[in-house]
Amino acid sequence: MVTLGIMNFGSCTLKEESEVVLVNADSLNTTLAVYNGREDSVLVYLTLGGGDDSTFVQDVKGIFGITQSGLVGSFYLHAGDTVFYQSSLKLSGNIGFGSQGVNCFTNEWPTGVNIFEFNLNEDQESMDISAMGGVNSLMIVQNIGGPMWAATPSFPDVRLYYNDTMWKNTNKLGVFPYGCTTCTDTIGKQACQTPNETPDSTRICNPTRAAGYRGGLVLLTFKGYTNTEICAPTK
Repeated sequence: MVTLGIMNFGSCTLKEESEVVLVNADSLNTTLAVYNGREDSVLVYLTLGGGDDSTFVQDVKGIFGITQSGLVGSFYLHAGDTVFYQSSLKLSGNIGFGSQGVNCFTNEWPTGVNIFEFNLNEDQESMDISAMGGVNSLMIVQNIGGPMWAATPSFPDVRLYYNDTMWKNTNKLGVFPYGCTTCTDTIGKQACQTPNETPDSTRICNPTRAAGYRGGLVLLTFKGYTNTEICAPTK
C-alpha cells in the first residue's frame, strides 16, 4: 500500500509519500497515475503501443475512465484530481497533454509536443519524458515505492525527474532532448527537427529497472503548458 500526500517545491505542488490518498500499489505490478497540478482541467491523451500478443493491454477503454475504444483515447482531468491504473498485463504507450505526440512543430503547437513514454509490467520496465518532437507542457515524474529505477551508475535510483521548456533539456535526467533519437545522438531524427538540441553527454534519459523487477507507483504530474513557470525542486 502506497500513501500519497502533498509536498511543496517552491511555488509548485507535488504529491508525497505521506497522508491523504490511499492507492493499491502492490509489489507484483506497477501502478500508473496522472495528477493535474494546475487550477484548470487539462485534456489528456493516452496512446497504447498495443504489443504483439494478448499479454499486452490493447484497448484504452476503461483506463482512467476513458470511454473510447482502440489504441488512442482522451479524457479531461480536473484541477487537483488524480487517476490511477493498474493491470497484470504489460502496459506500453505514452501520455501527452493537450495533444498526442507530434514529430514536427504545428500551428497549434509552435514548439511541438512532449510526451511521457512508459513500458510497465514488461520483462524490463522503462520510462522517460520525450522532448524529441518539442515541448508544450511541463511534466514531473515521481517513482514511489518499488524497486530501483537506474539511469547509468551515476543515478542508480531515479525517484524524481522533470522536463524544462524548449531548448533547455540537454543533460536533464529522464528527458530526451529535442531531435535526439537516443540520449546521446540524433541519428534518424526528422528533417523538421533542425536544428536539434545538443544530445546528452551520457545515457541518462531513460530510467530502467533491472529485468524482472516491478511494483510501486509511477506518478506523472501536469504542471502546465510552457507559457507558465517551470516548476522544479528548489534547493
